[in-house]
Amino acid sequence: MKIVIVGAGLAGPLLAQGLHRAGITVELYEREAADHHSQGYRIHLDPEGDLALRACLPPDRYERIVATAGKRGTGVRFLDPQLHVVREMLVPPTADEDVHGRHLTVDRLTLRKFLLTGIDVHHGASFEHFELLDDGRVRTHFDDGTVTDADLLVAADGTHSRIRAQWLPDAEVIETGQAEIYGKTLLTDETRALTPAAALDGFSVIAGADGRFMSLAAHEFASGDGADYVMWVVAAPSALISADLSALDKYELCKVATELIADWPENLGTLVRRADQKSVHNTTIRTAKPLPHWETGPVTLMGDAIHTMIPAGSSAATALRDAALLCQRITERTGPLRDAVHAYETEMLDYGFDMVQRSLRSVS
Repeated sequence: MKIVIVGAGLAGPLLAQGLHRAGITVELYEREAADHHSQGYRIHLDPEGDLALRACLPPDRYERIVATAGKRGTGVRFLDPQLHVVREMLVPPTADEDVHGRHLTVDRLTLRKFLLTGIDVHHGASFEHFELLDDGRVRTHFDDGTVTDADLLVAADGTHSRIRAQWLPDAEVIETGQAEIYGKTLLTDETRALTPAAALDGFSVIAGADGRFMSLAAHEFASGDGADYVMWVVAAPSALISADLSALDKYELCKVATELIADWPENLGTLVRRADQKSVHNTTIRTAKPLPHWETGPVTLMGDAIHTMIPAGSSAATALRDAALLCQRITERTGPLRDAVHAYETEMLDYGFDMVQRSLRSVS
């Protein structure tokens, strides 16, 4: 049996790790070049994400991820534009973390480095199309000329998944009408003094009455192995942004982000201006519309490729959960591979789109 995975973000490498440990032939393809540094900053993993890492990784690799995680905060706080806390959701330590999993805050680039350790990745290979073969297998074509046949093709290629577009052309990912600019600012004594206390002790969201919001969270490596920073996101309804963000350079993006919060406390804009310019990016906020289960075939999907959700702290863990569940269904199957994939899809669609709805309610 051979499985091809497209997309080496987080879920794709985790699935590859689990399948490789089980002795299954797996090929992982990634459109980015090997020397390209993917974007990313602090992300939260709830206990389901933690359990997924444990299930698929060698124990020493998992322990290394835990060791390099961020210092734990106490929860999530919502602030008004005057930086007064208006609501908080404290997250107490999980009882019996060895069984039920733990909450982790990890640096995405550091996590991805560990997930890619020990597996081969075909870099610089962008998916073009697949074709279904008469024997029930699938043939995948890449833009570098690579052609490979497999028993299963797994789409882990994100919100703009080309595989989803071909396999499920009726699946919809819709714009929410908001755009965001995000980056990170190194934590020094000076920038620490500029950072709201809530962002130094967990995740914080500053929300205005007009749809603007700013997310802030410090990431301090528990091991001391990395450069500590505060991640920030400035988001607003697209109607409030006159510039075409896709046409701006990183300096100009920071300028727009600063202007969007110019009437908020000055320290917030200063944090944005002092960002590591290389870390600054922009995107629009999207969400997937639920869809009924399709007829299972030799192609399936994980993570944002199927259930894109708005940023609410749950998408990464849900994608890792997908990878662990698919790995389990494949490696523990007692019947045909197609039945195992069907069981995975049925469960994944249920909890995946439940998380999509939860993410929408979190900002309503």
